[in-house]
Amino acid sequence: VEGRDLHADLPVALADAVLGAKVAVETPTGKVAVNVPAWSSSDKVLRLKGRGLPEKVGGHGDLYAHVRLMLPEGGDSDLEALMRNRKR
Repeated sequence: VEGRDLHADLPVALADAVLGAKVAVETPTGKVAVNVPAWSSSDKVLRLKGRGLPEKVGGHGDLYAHVRLMLPEGGDSDLEALMRNRKR
């Protein structure tokens, strides 16, 4: 929380970060879908204007969703093979 602005981690699967996707984000007023652009990295911050905490005089702060890349649990042999091939 920063004034009326909120900051939240946004878990994004590796494939969604590379290809782009719509991902659900929890806000004070409920879930909304946010567009994660293709080739988003963990330093990407998505601003959801007016989705933060309410202001005393009307309006709302913003919600900043910080992309956090999520690797497949338990590994993925196809992904490992692709990465080994690309590393050469």
